[in-house]
Amino acid sequence: MPELSGITEIELVAEESKNLDTTCFRGSAPLAHLALISQADIFDQVSNPNGLQRDLSPKHASDAYEYVHRPKNQQFPRAFPEIVLNVRDRKAVQVEEIQVDGNGGPRRFRLRFSNLDQVKPDKVMVSRVDGNHRLFYASGDERREPLTSYVPFQLHVGLTQDQERSLFVDINSNQKGLNSSHLSVMQSRLSPEEQEIRDHLDRWIAKKLVEDPMSPWNGIVHMGGSKKGARAQGLVRLVNFASLEAGTSRLLAKSQYIHDLTDPNAQYILIRNYWNAVKQVFSQEWTNSKEYLVLRNMGVLVLSTLGGTILDRCIPPRTVATTNMAAYLSKCYNRFNWHKDASGDRAVTAMSGNRAVLILAGELAAELQDESGNNIVQSLQAELLAAEGTSAVGAP
Repeated sequence: MPELSGITEIELVAEESKNLDTTCFRGSAPLAHLALISQADIFDQVSNPNGLQRDLSPKHASDAYEYVHRPKNQQFPRAFPEIVLNVRDRKAVQVEEIQVDGNGGPRRFRLRFSNLDQVKPDKVMVSRVDGNHRLFYASGDERREPLTSYVPFQLHVGLTQDQERSLFVDINSNQKGLNSSHLSVMQSRLSPEEQEIRDHLDRWIAKKLVEDPMSPWNGIVHMGGSKKGARAQGLVRLVNFASLEAGTSRLLAKSQYIHDLTDPNAQYILIRNYWNAVKQVFSQEWTNSKEYLVLRNMGVLVLSTLGGTILDRCIPPRTVATTNMAAYLSKCYNRFNWHKDASGDRAVTAMSGNRAVLILAGELAAELQDESGNNIVQSLQAELLAAEGTSAVGAP
């Protein structure tokens, strides 16, 4: 940032303000100054698991810069929402009240940020709770000049990281475009475990699947935020947490008997056993995940839906071990070819959407047989149609 090199101190003037449950400082300042005093705490499940911000989109940041930098148009005025910052380290700012003549007005303060040339990039002193994309290029670089336009800011002092995370979720949960995996992970950290289980059982189970060393999902799911840490370690994570959460929701909705278990830990163990069975039966597809679609969104949703069916076959007779579930999965393993380049009737390439998920899961379920070797679904279908004197659709 050669245009702003050498700046060691920035002073802001703000009014003390109440915002619902918080007391903060509000004012306006050049975007470049707000960028220089603050840092983004990027969440990375490997190198920075306690971080806050989603991974930066350079295009989004560039678009924000160009929005400010373009010529003013009186017919279409521009405006930014408040930049929200939090001073994590109180030593980063000196707060001095400004004496103002008269009574009844808001208290005004001078906020002085010093030693900016000594701020370390890996230590967040002033966190960007909301506005990282707006600030990323604001202080200028070799191709961009600093943005001196004034924008509103809201500055908090001394919020904990959990309180920051709570504000982050509140601000972003209703905005279009926020990465759903990242938002789910941030939300899960706000709730006590009992509340999380009660309100978001699917998310709680999905998170345990990712964190449990005995789960096949451990270490292979992208939790949102930056992927730099994973790439640095040569890790490939094709499945987003949002897909696993959505799949868990489908499995819970499909299974009837799993809800008869009142302890969520028992429910989790059943689901973990099922996914270990999937990894065992679909071992080639799981190991060579780049070549197959099993660990893509479609595969996760289809096998999750099928999981609800298989659990309902296993729970009543109490045959719920991984080997029991693998026996059912083996019956339908050859129904489809999950290779990304497959063609023909057994290929699942180019299929997408909820309708396709239901069709594929239904076709797999139709391959399941009871202990006598009878196909349960097809036998039931034949019985229902025979009782009504109706032929199957498409049958002669």
